Order: sequence, then C-alpha cells, then structure tokens
Amino acid sequence: MLPGVFMFGYVRPYVPSLRVREYEWYRAVYCGLCRAMGQVSGQGSRFLLSYDFAFLALVRILLTETPQFTRHRCPAHPIHTRLMAEECPALRYSAAAAAYLAEAKRLDDYSDETGPARMRPILLSPVTLPMVHLARKREPDTAVLSDSIRRHLEQLSALEKAGCASPEEPAQVFGNLLGELFSFGLTGSSAAVARSIGVGTGRFIYLCDAMDDLAEDLRKGRYNPLAMLWGDMALGDGGKPSEPVKSAFADAARIDLEKLGLAAELLPQDPLTEIVKNIVYLGMPDMVMRIVEGRSPGSSHGLHSLQKAAPESSTSGSQI
Repeated sequence: MLPGVFMFGYVRPYVPSLRVREYEWYRAVYCGLCRAMGQVSGQGSRFLLSYDFAFLALVRILLTETPQFTRHRCPAHPIHTRLMAEECPALRYSAAAAAYLAEAKRLDDYSDETGPARMRPILLSPVTLPMVHLARKREPDTAVLSDSIRRHLEQLSALEKAGCASPEEPAQVFGNLLGELFSFGLTGSSAAVARSIGVGTGRFIYLCDAMDDLAEDLRKGRYNPLAMLWGDMALGDGGKPSEPVKSAFADAARIDLEKLGLAAELLPQDPLTEIVKNIVYLGMPDMVMRIVEGRSPGSSHGLHSLQKAAPESSTSGSQI
C-alpha cells in the first residue's frame, strides 16, 4: 500500500493563517514547480502536481538556495501573468522525484489490484514511463532515486504480505523513503534536517492515507495496517472508522507532528520558513481533523482551493 502522495495532498498549508505575501510566495513555488515538471519530465507530468511535492520543493529551496521570483504566463491561466519561482536545482529535483514516485505508485497499484481494476495502472504505463525516461535524461544525477524507491517498496511489500498489524512499521519504512528523497545530495546539517523532515512527513502521509482509505480497503479486501490491528473494531456505525480508531490515529499523528515541528525549527531563518511552519503547525493538524471528521482531503485538491480561499491578512502560527 503505497500512499497516494500524488492524489490527495495531505501536506498543505492552512490558508486562513497565511499572510498575503506568504500566500503569494507559496503559490509562486507551487506554480514554479508545475513549470519545472513540464521541463524535466514532460508536460503530462504537470497533472501530478500536488501540495506534497510543493512542500518538498520548499524544504529543498530553503536548504540549498535563494529563490528568484518573476512573472510568467501560465497555459492554464493565460490572461494574466503569475508570480513564479524561477527554475532552480531544487525545483528540478522535486519534479524528477515526482516522476519516479508516480511510476512507483503505478506499479504498486498494479500489484494491489485484481481483475478489471488492474487495467487502470496498465493504461497509465504509457504516461508514467515516458516521464521517468525524461527525468533520467534531463536530471541524470537523480536516476539512482528509482533504486532507493524500489528498495523501500520491497520492504513495504514484505510487511504487507506478512499481514503486519503494526502501523508503526510500514509508516517508518515510508518515512525512511521520504527521508532519503528530502535529503538526497545534501550534506552535513542540511542533510540531517532534511532527512528528519522527510521521515516525519512520510510517516504522517502513510498514517493519513491508511486512515483515509480504511473503509474502502476493508470493502475491497486490500491490506491496511489499521484494519489488521483493530480487526472487527476498525469500523463503527455506517461502515465508517470507529471512534477508538479515530482517537488512536489522531494521537499517533500528533506525536509525529511534534517531532516534525522540532525539525522545522532547525530550518534557516527565511520568510519561506514561515510557510513551512504554517504547514507543519496548522495545515497538517487541520488535515488530521478533516480525516477524523470524514471530510475527504481529495475534495479540495490542488491550487484551485487556494485561489478560492486567498487570505486578506493574518499571522502565521508557531505552535500546535
């Protein structure tokens, strides 16, 4: 069960608490990443754009370079120019990572599904395979990421086949995977901070995805560590996650977010750091509540929800 990190965007900002300039900078990084994805892995890869990869790009930018922002026209919004982060190694790296994870997700879906449902990952192969080919060609230094992703996926698959009833183990494996993606190519304290943020983010995404998909996984007979752990107590009235499961999930997510917050505090002092802290201290806890309350995060995916909720003024929070 590889989390749908390209589908739901669990790692998103809490827009009402973003200052106007922070909102503009976040959108500029988001749009800049979209542009970089088109340049690195082909125009079709831009449909994979999500909050999660924007978060990766933000962290990599903060640890490696000073971003430049200029205005460009966007094919999706051609009338007015938009502020975008200029192409840089951090954006190109994040774009390549998105392509590799997309192909990994497709292969994981093919392994998980049976019958007609297997047709979807099969039909996606002409889309994802060219993305990976272009990413390897245009960012050759990142090609080894595929091996790292495959290695961690094999660990996840082994846990799944063994019927692992501990969400802790697969969450840590996925955390280790993102830890490597966040810290790839970095050294010293930058690598340590990036790895800590990646591990915490991966664990958070895995737990959110397991909780979000619990009812559907049980209905379809798919592996889900929460279902294995809680058994008949996993679902309550109406076929929805039971209250004990919701409470345990919220507690586990809070612990991971506390550790993630400690790592975020080690980022360089920069205006973009306040956006990362907004995501960690406000956006991700809000996502936990969305899932607990049954408000699907997929219902507001993408920057369109940001545009509908653009803030007028506020201050960023710094505590959970």
